[in-house]
Amino acid sequence: MKHATRKWESLHPVVRTVLALGGLADMGLRVYALIDVARRPDKEINGLKEAWIPALAVVNSLGLLPCAYLRWGRRTR
Repeated sequence: MKHATRKWESLHPVVRTVLALGGLADMGLRVYALIDVARRPDKEINGLKEAWIPALAVVNSLGLLPCAYLRWGRRTR
């Protein structure tokens, strides 16, 4: 079976830029959400803090999981 793969160098520069910016945005959201969940008391987090931290650190969600935490995982102060 032949795998359909493309080398980074063969991608159009616009595609490479979009992928790089998406990766940076995902990383930034992930770091911000991890810092936020680590600093918040348990009572200000919907769900278990012990579940949010590994999920945010490990799950590759293209930025959706950090956005979900920032929207629904926090209780308002």
